[in-house]
Amino acid sequence: MRVMRGIAIPVSKIMWGYRRRLEKGPDTPSIIISNHNTNFDPALIAINFIRHIYFVASEHTFRHGFRSLFLKVVFAPIPINKAQADAFAMREILYRLKAGYSVCIFAEGNHSFNGLTGHIPLSTAKLVKMSGAALITHRFEGGYFTKPRWARKKRWGKMEGKLVCRYSAEELKTMTPDQILEVIERDIHEDAYERQKEQHIRYKGKNRAENIEIVLYLCPQCKKIGTIHSQGNHFSCVCGLNAEYTETGSLEGENLTFTTITDWDKWQSEYITQIVNSAGNEPICADDNQQLFLVQSSVGNTLIAEGTMYISRTEFHCAGMDFPLPQIKRFTILGKMTLFFTLNDGSQYEVRSVSPRSPLKYVEIMRTLKQDQGLFID
Repeated sequence: MRVMRGIAIPVSKIMWGYRRRLEKGPDTPSIIISNHNTNFDPALIAINFIRHIYFVASEHTFRHGFRSLFLKVVFAPIPINKAQADAFAMREILYRLKAGYSVCIFAEGNHSFNGLTGHIPLSTAKLVKMSGAALITHRFEGGYFTKPRWARKKRWGKMEGKLVCRYSAEELKTMTPDQILEVIERDIHEDAYERQKEQHIRYKGKNRAENIEIVLYLCPQCKKIGTIHSQGNHFSCVCGLNAEYTETGSLEGENLTFTTITDWDKWQSEYITQIVNSAGNEPICADDNQQLFLVQSSVGNTLIAEGTMYISRTEFHCAGMDFPLPQIKRFTILGKMTLFFTLNDGSQYEVRSVSPRSPLKYVEIMRTLKQDQGLFID
C-alpha cells in the first residue's frame, strides 16, 4: 500500500486533477463511510489517509482475472455478495475492526448515475452502532463529472476528497441507528449540479456525450423509451430532439426541457410509472443483442444464451428464457450496463449488452411492477 500510494498520488493529480487533504487517519479502529462516483475511489481515499484502510467491495469485482488479483494483493478487500445479506462480510468487518484496523464502506453500494448521492440503507447505521467503533465520514466532490458512470471516457477537471466529520465510539453509543443514518446522509450527500452552480468548473474531454443513452432512456419530447442515441459531444432522438453535453456537464439544445441529467432522471423515473400503469400485455421495453450469463461464484460467469431482452407486466424475458416476476428476488445494476438478478431458488444471472442501452429503465419498470403487484424486491 505504501508503494501504491507513492504511485497513485502524482498519477491521480495528472489524470483526474485530484486534490487531496492528507489526514493522519483514525487513531482508533473506525468505519469510514464515503459517497461513491468512480472505480478509483478506494485508491483516492487510501492516499488521503496515512494509516492503512481495508475496503468493502462487491463480490462481482473478484471475477475479472488479473485485475481482481491485483485488487486482492494491494487492497485485500472484504467481498460482499449483492445477492443477499452477507453475514460473512459483516463478520470480516467486525474481525478487522477488533484487530485494530479501520474499514471503509461505500454505503450507496453503487456509483451515481445522475450526480446525486444514492440511497443509504439503515443496515449500514446499525452496523456502525453494533461495531462499537468510531465513525469517519468522507465526501468526494467533482467525481461525477470527472468520470460519469455512463460515460465511455474520463474527463480532466477538478476532483477533491475530504474528511467531513469524526464521531467517537462514545458519542455513537448515545445515538440511535436512525440518528447515525441521519448524520451519514447529511455528511456524504453530494449534488454534482448544485456544486457546479457555484464552481463553474470545466471538465475537458473528447466525445463527452457518448453512451449518454445509458442514463437518459426516456425522451421528454416524444415520451418514447430507448430512442435517444449519442455521438461525439451530442445526442439526439428520432423525434428531432438534439442537444449537446457541455464541458460543465450541462445539457444545451433548442427547446430542451432539462439542462441537467439530475432533473431529466427525476422526471423519467416518475413518468415511467405512467407508461407502466397504462401498458397492456405487450413488452414495455426491449433490446436486441443481449448476452445472458449464469453466475457461479466458484468458476465465474458462463454464457448460456444470446438474444432479445424485454420486460412485460408478467415476466422478464432474456434470450429465450422466461423469468416470471414473482420468481425474481433482486434486480440491480453492476457497472455501466450489466443487469444482475437473483431468483428465489438462489440462482444468479447477469445480462450484458453488445451495444449501449440503459439498464435503468428495466430497474425502474421492475420496481414499479413489483410495487403494483405487492411483491418484494431488494
